[in-house]
Amino acid sequence: MLNIFPKIRVSRIFLLSLSFLIFIIFIVSTIFSSFIYNNSRAQLIESLYMQAKSIDQLLPSFKQDFEYSYDLIADNLSVSDTKQNKLRVTIIDGNWDVIGDSEVSTDELINVEKHSPENRIEIKNALTNKFGTATRTSETTGQDLIYLAILRNSDDLTEGVIRVAMPFNIYTSFFNFFIYPFILLFVLAIVSSSIMTYSVESNIRRDLTKLLKNTERAIKGKPIKSSLTSDTQIEGLSKAVGDISIRLSSEIDQAMDQRTQFGSVLDSINQGVIIFSKNFRVRFTNDIALEMFGKHQFFLGEKIKSKKLSVINKILKDAKKNISSEDNLDIKVKGEDRNYLLTATKMETTNELILVINDISSMRKLEDLRKQFVTDVSHEIKTPISVIRAGSETLYSGAINDEKVSNKFLKSILDNSERLSEMVDDLMELEKIEFGGLVLKKEKFNVNNEIQLIFDAQQALLVDKKLSFNNYIGKDIFLNTDKESFRTVFSNLINNSIKYSKPEGFINLTAVNNSEQLSIIIEDNGHGIEKQHLDKIFNRFYRTSKARAHTKGTGLGLSLVKQLISRMNGEVKVESKISKGTSFFVSIPH
Repeated sequence: MLNIFPKIRVSRIFLLSLSFLIFIIFIVSTIFSSFIYNNSRAQLIESLYMQAKSIDQLLPSFKQDFEYSYDLIADNLSVSDTKQNKLRVTIIDGNWDVIGDSEVSTDELINVEKHSPENRIEIKNALTNKFGTATRTSETTGQDLIYLAILRNSDDLTEGVIRVAMPFNIYTSFFNFFIYPFILLFVLAIVSSSIMTYSVESNIRRDLTKLLKNTERAIKGKPIKSSLTSDTQIEGLSKAVGDISIRLSSEIDQAMDQRTQFGSVLDSINQGVIIFSKNFRVRFTNDIALEMFGKHQFFLGEKIKSKKLSVINKILKDAKKNISSEDNLDIKVKGEDRNYLLTATKMETTNELILVINDISSMRKLEDLRKQFVTDVSHEIKTPISVIRAGSETLYSGAINDEKVSNKFLKSILDNSERLSEMVDDLMELEKIEFGGLVLKKEKFNVNNEIQLIFDAQQALLVDKKLSFNNYIGKDIFLNTDKESFRTVFSNLINNSIKYSKPEGFINLTAVNNSEQLSIIIEDNGHGIEKQHLDKIFNRFYRTSKARAHTKGTGLGLSLVKQLISRMNGEVKVESKISKGTSFFVSIPH
């Protein structure tokens, strides 16, 4: 049956109306059938009573001397109705013996049990009323009968009892008085419900079709057509749809403006922002976030699947459970190490997740620099302080009285004090440069003159090592930059060339000038620097083992040079060969 009518859909209105009518029909049928049943039974009992009275009048008295065949009389008095239901007549004497029965032959009457008030309820009831009735299945015929019994003389029980009975099938009566009328009324209810449902649904469907078209027009932003309807609720709903359409159009325009402004704001901030759905799908991202991770790492409407960005899914899950979550992400973007701080927050109203990405790469580098700085300073300062302390303790313990010994320790204390002072000054200068404390003051000056002044200041060192100095920089070359920074840079570089040059060697300065920058080369024929040290000599406190053994210094000079040149938007490089010398190349923009 399910396969025969797979697409049949029953209307709810039809079901409701049918259910209501069936309920009414059931109540009415029950009351009506009960009334008819009781009335029919009462009429049958009354008919039986009249027939019993008639039989009593026709039946001769039991006290007459003439003997009658009462069984034959009972057979003759048994009549049939229009439905061929035969009246059963039973004649009972004063001793409660059955002496005549239309359904029992004369020969078998002797085997019929006594019909007394003790075993026949209709006879028992007849003793106290004008008649007694009972409904039961006959033991003799096996039919369902209504029995009615009357006393022939209520004052003299010896006159006997007349009992009549007619078939009365309760199931047949149930079908006749309840089932058949109910089926008829049920069919009428289905027909009337169908007609009523079709009429109601046709009107509702017509009104809903108009409402649907207006709703579709509202969704598309078109004006709604007014329509008249007999249903006040649908008419009110149609008006509500119209009001919603107007408000929706206004809110959509407002939302679009806000989204445009929101996107502009997110694109303008210096933070990456990604908005995820509750299923971790990307719903929005600003341009900063795309640049931070590198393009094509994730797409709108999809989950983040890149393995190197898996930490994002982890903190999104944590944020979904705990409202917010935070973690660090270290990745390579375009070959460069980047450090990001990821902060995810759950929005309670929409269950969306907002991921804010902050680039902390510079902070991480600064933190690493500070750690390295503390390590380097603690290491480098420890040596001069230890020497000063040891010398002071030695002198305090009595060595000060020995002039030769005391002079030796005092000179060591003085040298290390000077080194410590130079180190502190250089560190202060480096910190000032790195943290923006140094303000460059540009001014135009003659490069040859400034270089010559630096050599003149270090003339004593040149003479001591018998070095020749050659300044080949043109006297017509001018530079527009910070003069003090220029002097500091070349003072350090020339001083290093003097320190690490061989006796009777040379130091040459040349320049290459063009429209964009000035390149100055400082060349010496000193000991040279091993290749493995060239990439490290600009680090703080870095000094080769030979430099530590043969020359004084803090190891901060070249680091200071690199920082100053960077602040001047320039560049410094070095080339060196062992036993052949070293060349520094300094490029400074005009």
